[in-house]
Amino acid sequence: MSGYIDYISALVVKESIENVRNKLEIKTQFEKEKLAQDRIKTKNQLDANIQRLNYSLDIANAAGIKKPVYSNGQAVKDDPDFSISFGTDGIECKLEIEKAVTDVAELSGELRNRQYLVEQLTKANVNDVNFTPFKYQLSPSLPVKKDGPGKAIIVILSALIGGMVACGSVLLRYAMASRKQDAMMADHLV
Repeated sequence: MSGYIDYISALVVKESIENVRNKLEIKTQFEKEKLAQDRIKTKNQLDANIQRLNYSLDIANAAGIKKPVYSNGQAVKDDPDFSISFGTDGIECKLEIEKAVTDVAELSGELRNRQYLVEQLTKANVNDVNFTPFKYQLSPSLPVKKDGPGKAIIVILSALIGGMVACGSVLLRYAMASRKQDAMMADHLV
């Protein structure tokens, strides 16, 4: 009995560890794919910003705006897509900064956090852990005495019930025979 329980416990431990490893692998793969998608998204956004800055630079050069546009307390209305209010000097500086970005993770804190999560998941290692899936209250042993009524009580009760059924059937047969006989006598008299 103890050997069987140990065998089943070992199987439960092995399956549990494999489940944890599989879940860790799936989570790591999912986060890697999500990180790659976010990197592509951020890179595309950076490329779009660089292209817009190039267009803004061309527009500022064509308009002859070299220095940032200042107003005396009045709002300067600028095109949100191709801002030229910085002037060509400001736009060129901003364009250099945008082009100097080599790692798109520098642009997004969320991307850095996801990258850190992927690194931690990759480092995670589920070693073989030995644990007991349950605890014994007592050590396993064969039962000393069978639970429930003994064989003698079952035999005695069966005999009593059998006797009652037999007596009942005999009495029923006798009652039916006597009624039948009474009915025949009544027919002969009439």
